[in-house]
Amino acid sequence: DLPPGGRVDAIEPSWHQPGTAYIAVLRYQLNDWSPYIYRTTDFGGTWNRLTTGSNGIPDGYPTRVVREDPLRPGLLYAGTEFGMFVSFDDGAHWQSLQQNLPVTPVTDIKVQRGDLVLSTMGRGFWIMDDVGPLRRLDERIAQSSVYFFEPTDAYRLRYSTRRRSPADPQYRPVGAFIDYHLAEEVDGDVTLEIVDDGGTVVRRFSSKDAAAEDEPEERDTMEPPRPVGSGSTGRLSGQPGMRRFVWDLRHPGPWDADDGGERARGPLAAPGAYQARLSVAGESFTRPFRIVIDPRVAADGVTGPDLLAQQALNLRIRDALSKSRRTAQRVEELQANLEDRVSNAGEGSAIAREAQEVAGELTRLRAALVSDTEIKYPERMLIDQLEYLYGMTTSADQRPGGDAFRRIEELEAELDDYVLALDRLVAERLSLSSSRDQKTSQ
Repeated sequence: DLPPGGRVDAIEPSWHQPGTAYIAVLRYQLNDWSPYIYRTTDFGGTWNRLTTGSNGIPDGYPTRVVREDPLRPGLLYAGTEFGMFVSFDDGAHWQSLQQNLPVTPVTDIKVQRGDLVLSTMGRGFWIMDDVGPLRRLDERIAQSSVYFFEPTDAYRLRYSTRRRSPADPQYRPVGAFIDYHLAEEVDGDVTLEIVDDGGTVVRRFSSKDAAAEDEPEERDTMEPPRPVGSGSTGRLSGQPGMRRFVWDLRHPGPWDADDGGERARGPLAAPGAYQARLSVAGESFTRPFRIVIDPRVAADGVTGPDLLAQQALNLRIRDALSKSRRTAQRVEELQANLEDRVSNAGEGSAIAREAQEVAGELTRLRAALVSDTEIKYPERMLIDQLEYLYGMTTSADQRPGGDAFRRIEELEAELDDYVLALDRLVAERLSLSSSRDQKTSQ
């Protein structure tokens, strides 16, 4: 039933069955816009047409390429003049795999390291990262109310995904791909926890996170994804369908009042065994995965224990940085409170004079914590010193030097002194001033 004159654009020998092959034939230049994909199972002796025009790929969608998945027999990918299609039953039925592709001719397809790579006619190369869920999808999963796919191992990589111009490629996000399927909209919270091999919860995400709720479904293609759940990408969603969330492999970062307290850009998690735990409508599902060291880093002699030591130091510095920032905020809140006291008591009163003395001590404490931004080249105070140490020890995969451990010990001791001084000031001076305020008001 194939008219003469067609161009065989693709020949795909089966990965799984000797004697089986697939071909895609293009005839639209002969004014024939029908789809032609055929399969042989006897080394080309006979052929069966897999595109009737009514089994998924519409009539009027000329076919350019067909490829079989290297791991799952019968999983076929087809590129047409107007986009992508997939078959899970060796071509008996097809369905759209368009996703966010432009409507454009798909000229070739390759499955490379578990990713689906497409070339198009004039619209660039496109990659669907990690087709593992497609390979595992079957009738049982499709009929499940909730299905949690086992994540593939995630490489601990460092590179920027930022696009500086429309001509720049959009790089694969760094992290672990967490895929799940929901049959219906979830009435309630969907939560995801990342647990290390010691049972400690490294990160927790929720579909109720404000960042997730505010993330628009459609976004300008030049705008990078907003951080969701403090640093990861995608949306932890309770909407029906296939859902993907990308954990960026990071711990929570240091506390920052300027970011509303969100803890983004934390230290990278060390290589090793982890678990992803998804909770939906009272049910919990757990799947294992691994974080794998960058093989280029390993080739340079860096080991898993080296990165565990780096992680421990990074978390220690992060906690000290959070503590110092919270202490500075506490000082600033006390300063504002004292200003209110002076204003209420009136200049020259005993309460005002005492409040001004305490305010002077608070000013000295803040000056030890926060650099003076009014000076062009200020002395870097404790918070800036911790930020510098944090940046230096988190910027590359390496075993930290001994000087980093000595330096954090020094800064922690200094911070403890300031916190102790503040606690004493609050206990001995501010509590007394507060009681006097109460007596005066009575």
